[in-house]
Amino acid sequence: MIPTFVFVHGSGSAAHSWSAVQREMASHGHRTLALDLPGRGAGLSQAYYEQDLEAFAAEPSVMSDLTLDDFIGTVVDAVERVRHHGPVVLVAHSFGGLPVTAAANAIPELIDRIVYVAAQCPVNRAPGEYAALPEWTSAEFFPAIEPLLLGNPLEQGFIRVNWRGADRGRRAALRDAVAAELTEDEFLQVIVTSQPDEVFWPAGPEWDVRADKDSWGRIPRTFVKLTKDHSMPLAIQDLYLAEGDALTPDNPFDVRELESSHAGFFRKPVGLAGILDDLSVRAGAGSR
Repeated sequence: MIPTFVFVHGSGSAAHSWSAVQREMASHGHRTLALDLPGRGAGLSQAYYEQDLEAFAAEPSVMSDLTLDDFIGTVVDAVERVRHHGPVVLVAHSFGGLPVTAAANAIPELIDRIVYVAAQCPVNRAPGEYAALPEWTSAEFFPAIEPLLLGNPLEQGFIRVNWRGADRGRRAALRDAVAAELTEDEFLQVIVTSQPDEVFWPAGPEWDVRADKDSWGRIPRTFVKLTKDHSMPLAIQDLYLAEGDALTPDNPFDVRELESSHAGFFRKPVGLAGILDDLSVRAGAGSR
């Protein structure tokens, strides 16, 4: 049977980020669905558009009230709705690995394969603890984004990024961190469509997502390593792989490599689409 690919975006993003990948997949005859995680559009206010930073910084956000259960529910609902069409391949990028891992813990019988595209896959630690490990020290994203943060996430309960406030130099630093292979004009499109507000997932135990051996651990899984990733360094990608394989040595990751930055593949989707096209044969043959 033909699988459905369900795409889950990363932090500061939305379903539209997968549009070029979906077009490429459609050209191969694949059925896809890209999800908007909860709260997309939060912070896209008149104050943000006009760069009234005092007003924008003072605005509340729905992100402060969202929970992990809200995110899990979005993924679970999508999987349940498309499952009657056949096998489901759940594809996560970056932060999207957290709700995907949690959903896999909840409904392993409905998921035929998980694909982590340089996505968070916590096993031995809470998600926020990985960012403090030595493997993250070479990450360029956090230093690049810090000057654009508005407010204190610990106090406001959400992350707010003033993407529109990035001057030419700051955009260059962000481009190097996120999508170095894009031109300046191509990266501008990333900036203008980035979501200002995000949940503060490193905050506390309510976001303590970890792969469960008896549920997540029985699902076939693939990890796509992005070999030019300056936001999630290869060292942390390898750590996720090592911990996952140690948890379920009889069901190790199928590892693929893609010569891409953390987000460059969204604009240059042929390589990822080729990997997913190959995996579709296994998903259809192994449907349960």
